[in-house]
Amino acid sequence: MKVLIVNDDGIESEGLRVLAERVGKEHEVYVIAPDSNRSATSHHVVMFQDLELKKFKRNQWSCSGMPADCTSVGLTSDFFDFDFDVVLSGINCGANMGTDVIFSGTCAGARQAVLNKVPGIALSIDPIDWEKAHKEGFKYVALADFVTNNLESLISLCTEKYPGTFVNINAASLNAYKGVKLNKKLCIRDYPDKLTIIKSETGIFSHFNSQIDNPTPVEKETDLDAVQKGYISISCIYVEPVAADIVDCISFKV
Repeated sequence: MKVLIVNDDGIESEGLRVLAERVGKEHEVYVIAPDSNRSATSHHVVMFQDLELKKFKRNQWSCSGMPADCTSVGLTSDFFDFDFDVVLSGINCGANMGTDVIFSGTCAGARQAVLNKVPGIALSIDPIDWEKAHKEGFKYVALADFVTNNLESLISLCTEKYPGTFVNINAASLNAYKGVKLNKKLCIRDYPDKLTIIKSETGIFSHFNSQIDNPTPVEKETDLDAVQKGYISISCIYVEPVAADIVDCISFKV
């Protein structure tokens, strides 16, 4: 298959390199990734300036835009003279579970693929213990092997079984997994991040204080529960917004 790989960690990230090398052993791989880290950019698209592409290495280019832009360049421009069979986004350094999906550039790369009628699969590693992962290194190989060995089945999830979705895969930073969990129930993240206001003679600034330790409760049968128990979590996320049922009991003034 012809596979487009994008990410939000940037063209030089280890997760992208491992994924591209492993998938490239069995498929024809092309990479378009941001020229620097674009984490938590959500589905931001660049609209009012040109995108700059630079050759990184064979069949790989960096892009000045966002993860969704990288997907769009590959699928909707004339940069390539062929069509892609699937877009893989990742492997991201950090989880993209539950509420994370709203903010994730990794998920946006896969979501944009589905919006362009191409299967999209987002891949993320959850270190769980960040301090240990930084000392020992992040482990991407096992997840890259899983995706490569099951690529056709994963594509069928978002094309046949759950059309209109992208596949969101999360796993711990491990050398092997206990198995796979298909999770319909997603965790709800509690972000303790804060903004600090700093006043100076030149103006007022805000500083983002990110708290890596996320006190998310581990509910049973969720994506987070599966990952923390050593399984690969797979969820299918709808790309189009879904409105809640409205009960006609409110009178509005027009």
